[in-house]
Amino acid sequence: MLKQLSFSNFVFHHINFRFNSAFFILFLVVSLSFPVTELYAQNDNNFLPVIVEKVLSRDISMRLQTSGDVFPFQGADIYPKISGEVIKMTVREGDKVSPGDLLAEIDHRILDAQLEQAKAAVTVAKSAVDAQSVLVKTSQSGLISAKAQAEAVKAQVVNLSATRKRFEELYREGAISQQQLDDVIAKHDATKAQLISAESGIRQAEDSIQTNRVNLKMRRAQLLQAEANLHSAEVQRENAFVRAPFAGLVTTRFLDPGAMANVAKPIFRVEQMNPVKVIGSLVEKDLMTLTAGVTRAEVKAASINKAFWGQVNKVYPAISAQTRTGQFEVILDNPELLLRSGMYATIMLELQTEKNAVVVSKDSLLSHAGQMFAIRVNENKTAERVKVRLGIVQGSDAQILEGLKPGDLIVSQSPELVKVGSKVNPILAEARK
Repeated sequence: MLKQLSFSNFVFHHINFRFNSAFFILFLVVSLSFPVTELYAQNDNNFLPVIVEKVLSRDISMRLQTSGDVFPFQGADIYPKISGEVIKMTVREGDKVSPGDLLAEIDHRILDAQLEQAKAAVTVAKSAVDAQSVLVKTSQSGLISAKAQAEAVKAQVVNLSATRKRFEELYREGAISQQQLDDVIAKHDATKAQLISAESGIRQAEDSIQTNRVNLKMRRAQLLQAEANLHSAEVQRENAFVRAPFAGLVTTRFLDPGAMANVAKPIFRVEQMNPVKVIGSLVEKDLMTLTAGVTRAEVKAASINKAFWGQVNKVYPAISAQTRTGQFEVILDNPELLLRSGMYATIMLELQTEKNAVVVSKDSLLSHAGQMFAIRVNENKTAERVKVRLGIVQGSDAQILEGLKPGDLIVSQSPELVKVGSKVNPILAEARK
């Protein structure tokens, strides 16, 4: 066993045989400022001390940062549908409203009168329809009566036709007088005339039915027109009441009671602030990496000490020809209404996440001839160079796809100054958070 050295002898020993003064200063600063834990026994202190980290297994995400603006999920300027004096206001800025809530009322006295007039017109039109329906039924009854009368007369005609024929034979035989035959003939002719009149009555009754039916259709059309006018009057009157189209907050009130409302100018601004949408922009190549409904996003506003998590809800299809950027939309729950429309937000997008990945600090890796390496301390406390293949590199972390496994110790401070094959005394740095 080598003789144990004091700290000062140990430092100068390694200065003389291994390092220049620059590395000594670096090591001294790191040793004094970095919390460390010795891993091995004191009899190894004659080896080169190196700061190492343990290879971890944890989740790592590829992230992309951009910015955006907070918008209400829904927002609308509320315009009056009619002009007139504002006689009532029921809400102010900051008030919560539900769909259909009354916001303001415009003078509607003239509309009230028009509505009553329209109601009266409907009542008259309904009465006309009822009266015409009675006429149709009456004419239908008249047709039935005319047909019955015609059938009775027709039976008489048939009977008298037989009687006339018999009387004519009797007259030729001299059994009856001319007067008797003439009476039968006259009666037969009169009955035939009655039949013609009865058949004409049938046609008149049918014409009356047709006429009354046409009039009934006209009355019903007039009723429909009156009902349409009534509906129009009701709508016009309802337009005097300004209502909330959706649930939200009144963010602006432009008029006060007594002011004149104009259909060309809004009275209120209503915004739905829970949830909210954040619209950000990315360059073309980055925008194509987003997947609606999958890509997670962390949103922060400078004035709020809180992170909001959501998903990319929509990737807009258009790309600006001038800036070569496109927009995307993130929907965030905002139950406490901390986020407000118009806020500037920082958006951190998680493009890809690997679960239980092998992760090391990016500073512990070396690059040479297009390849990446790490200095691993093996069980014999010997420094060895290990070729690694990288996956996700995010911030100060790097994913190792090949070359290392969880639990390995690698040099994390100035690995380029450690000679491969040399004996080292590993000092474990505090675990990174």
